[in-house]
Amino acid sequence: MVRCLIGIVLAWALLLVPAVPASANLAPAAALADAVEWLRSQQRPDGGFAGLSGESDPSTTADAIYALVATGIPVESVRAGGKSPLEFLLTQAESYSSTTGGAAKLALAVIAAGADPRQFGGVDLVARIEGAYDTQTGLYDPQLFVNAYALMAIAAATDNMVPQVPPAAIQAVLSRQGPDGSWAWDGSTDPGAGDSNTTAIVIQALIAAGLPRDHQAIAAGLAYLRSAQAADGSFAYQPGVDHLVGDANSTALAVQAILAVGEDPNSSDWRHALDALARFQNPGGALRWRDDAPDDSLLATLQAIPALAGRALPVLDSDVSLVDRARADEIPSSSEHCAYELVTRHNVCDVFRTFWESNGGLANFGYPLTRPYYEPALGTAVQYFERARFELHRGSDGSALVLLGRLGSERAVGRETESPFRLSSPIDRPDCLYFPETGHNLCAGFRAYWESFGGLAVFGYPISEEFNEDGTVVQYFERARFEWHPGVWSERYDVLLSRLGAEVVEAR
Repeated sequence: MVRCLIGIVLAWALLLVPAVPASANLAPAAALADAVEWLRSQQRPDGGFAGLSGESDPSTTADAIYALVATGIPVESVRAGGKSPLEFLLTQAESYSSTTGGAAKLALAVIAAGADPRQFGGVDLVARIEGAYDTQTGLYDPQLFVNAYALMAIAAATDNMVPQVPPAAIQAVLSRQGPDGSWAWDGSTDPGAGDSNTTAIVIQALIAAGLPRDHQAIAAGLAYLRSAQAADGSFAYQPGVDHLVGDANSTALAVQAILAVGEDPNSSDWRHALDALARFQNPGGALRWRDDAPDDSLLATLQAIPALAGRALPVLDSDVSLVDRARADEIPSSSEHCAYELVTRHNVCDVFRTFWESNGGLANFGYPLTRPYYEPALGTAVQYFERARFELHRGSDGSALVLLGRLGSERAVGRETESPFRLSSPIDRPDCLYFPETGHNLCAGFRAYWESFGGLAVFGYPISEEFNEDGTVVQYFERARFEWHPGVWSERYDVLLSRLGAEVVEAR
């Protein structure tokens, strides 16, 4: 019993890693996990999310659908009172789609959720948007912010993956770009009329409509956004003041525009804008609009979640998988709290780096295979390594807590009735240790390796006995699978860890 208690204490001592400042790698994923958890708590009994009136609102609910889909959460799985956000929107389809902006936002939400925008609640949303097109002005709506949503909806609703936006509609937007590269809400080109929010949403709309990312108008728009970026990496609504004060909404939209162009918003070139966005997060998980407006803001949180997830508008359910995006090559982080592994082109940062280096590093976990990202099935930020999955959790005091994913247990699902996985009796040998918690023994070299290189904290309890699997002696643990390879690595008892993390990533 004493040995068991000591093991548990040591396990938690290893897992509670020292706090370090947020870096360009882990902070956005951690903030995203907390923001999504808070968002889900805000759903109302009718399935919707509240607007400024306090009642469920179709515009806010559409934003919630973008956020959920951006993080890989099936919309139908998010329910309150037995109803999903999409079911709430069904009740609002006719009235909300009576305006161009409403029809466009609703169409984008329906498309994101995988439903048909041409047959939703008895309304053809695409036809309503197309019916608003003014051939004289080339606009769907005179307000460019609203017009941008219409452009994205038409582009996203096409079946052949080629945006069917009239060329005149693109030209109409280009002709309304201000001399400083900005776009204004009302389409004005007067000096100082533009703002970062409209500029950011227009950039996303133009790219969705088929304008090349390297078009000079896009470059000019990005230059304008740079002029609205504060020294701390956040973005203000408008530049042109002595001291720029950034806000979460403007920062989120700017980040999405940068993503749409294919650039990294968390690079030093963009002053680590994602980290800046994460700093607007309150302790409960919601984001505040601005530092001088510290209350939780549902709107700021909704706009921030897709940006933190690395998703520009329009959010499509057919986009590349979360793991595939996370596997994309990274450039070396400029943060002193990161280590870059050239072999797999990924960074290991902050508490993940501390845990990696303190608990065996390359030998135990292998190289990083992904960047940190929010994993909706687990509800937390994770990073895959060749032999492990790191998970970021919170202690009771809110401190960062790194746990290893239960890859061994996940790999053994369905094998409980096989002989090696059935409960065993203690083996009466001095080199064996029996674990009543799982009913399995740990002996000889596997025991020596387990005790020397991480123990309970790193590998978890044994969940099988030793046995021969595909010609190799193995043993399963909650978080790993040991393999015995005689003569391969005597300093580590000839034990190698299976590449369970790599198996998961490659399978997905």
